[in-house]
Amino acid sequence: MTAKAGKHELRITRIFRAPRRLVWQAWTDPAHLQQWMGPRGFTATSLEHDVRTGGTWRLCLHRDQAAHGCGETAGDTLWQSGTFLEVREPERLILTFRWEDRTDIPCHETVITLTFTEQSGQTTMNFHQAFFESTDDRDGHSFGWNSSFDRLETALHATK
Repeated sequence: MTAKAGKHELRITRIFRAPRRLVWQAWTDPAHLQQWMGPRGFTATSLEHDVRTGGTWRLCLHRDQAAHGCGETAGDTLWQSGTFLEVREPERLILTFRWEDRTDIPCHETVITLTFTEQSGQTTMNFHQAFFESTDDRDGHSFGWNSSFDRLETALHATK
């Protein structure tokens, strides 16, 4: 891997106080996913989610209010979509990610790899997204995903 490529990758590790099957459901069941997907200040308003290798997904995030770190205004919508490249329940998801119809943010496709391991009733989620065109693009995704994962933690506790 080149030094440039390393700078344009995003890695996040989170430990959730929930069993792996529940964290897996949160990522694969549309009813669960809509509860937490998107940074604070956004609501997932439309979701198509065909979780199988070769299946596609599409999501609309609606901005409810001004949110720190994002350039949109209240009422804006952000469409994103991709394809599931690998689905290995309950341990691994690989999917593509791209923004749709945006002129203000890079719209090239990235690949997200998620792995889930359980120990003592807690799940470690390793998230990797690559490759971004710039450090700013990577850092914007870091903000959005970390905010989403904070919401995921809250949703997991409400589900238990």
